Amino acid sequence: MLGVALALISSLSFSMNSVMARRGLAKATASAGAFVTVILGVPLFLGASLVTGQLFNAPDVPLKGYLLLSAAGVLHFGVGRYFNYRAAAAIGATRAGSVQALTVPYAILIAFLFLGETISPIMGFGIVLIIIGPTIMVQRGAKPAAKTTPPPSGGSTDEQAVAAAPTFELRQVEGYLSAFATIGAYGTSPILIRAAVGDVDDVAIFGGLVAYSAAAGILLLTLIHPARRGLISAMRPSTVRLFLGAGTFVFLAQMFRFMALAVAPVAVVTPLMRTGAVFTLIFSWTLNRHLEVINLRVVAGILLSVAGAVLLAVFGS
Repeated sequence: MLGVALALISSLSFSMNSVMARRGLAKATASAGAFVTVILGVPLFLGASLVTGQLFNAPDVPLKGYLLLSAAGVLHFGVGRYFNYRAAAAIGATRAGSVQALTVPYAILIAFLFLGETISPIMGFGIVLIIIGPTIMVQRGAKPAAKTTPPPSGGSTDEQAVAAAPTFELRQVEGYLSAFATIGAYGTSPILIRAAVGDVDDVAIFGGLVAYSAAAGILLLTLIHPARRGLISAMRPSTVRLFLGAGTFVFLAQMFRFMALAVAPVAVVTPLMRTGAVFTLIFSWTLNRHLEVINLRVVAGILLSVAGAVLLAVFGS
């Protein structure tokens, strides 16, 4: 049950990250958003490792574990987050999320083939419900997002940014290709994390620090290119604040995700992470209502996802 609870908390935090990052992506590139959120994760995970004392357990992690965690960090935080933000900017978070639901069967297949994890028929049924639930919610046809009326000329810059957020150009080829690239990154990284920390006690949060540090190191190297430095420095302060907020929530999400993967199988954690689509729509309705449409499909999707989560919680832990 602990792994289920940790995975659900992680999923909720990921949803807050999506809501805040979506606003930031209206005024900045996916690359800039990934840079800010990944760099912020290093000091946050360092502080968490110190508070929990896991930083002092670093010698318990073998060299192979460090290599696996570093690979997971570059793959998930560097490659995966970039393509995730790029997909959201091109086709919207809801469309991108519907494609990324395929991460679940992909990750479970990898876990079955390489980690020897098993899936009972009831667990399989729960996984199917979790996949179908978010898909029902986001399938609204090809209708583009509704445009909003810009505020009067005297409105603040932040108000103008929020009002302009929904009026993005739908770039389907770029968006769907980016979403599929995200599937590979997000679906593979849990296997690497589980293989690295699954047999070592009290290093889950420290593992997050190692993974984030590896991804941050690669991103800092990209600053050698002048164009890259200009891209980062050109962000508005209001946009930076949105990405800092998104980075804080994604840090919490990743911390609980690493903790969940340390105590629960990938076949349980990964499907439960897909319930984030439910939380995302709830938070979007509350905070970004102009970006979402709540209808009967949303209600049906929520019920299916919750039913699937209950099945996994009861029979998978």
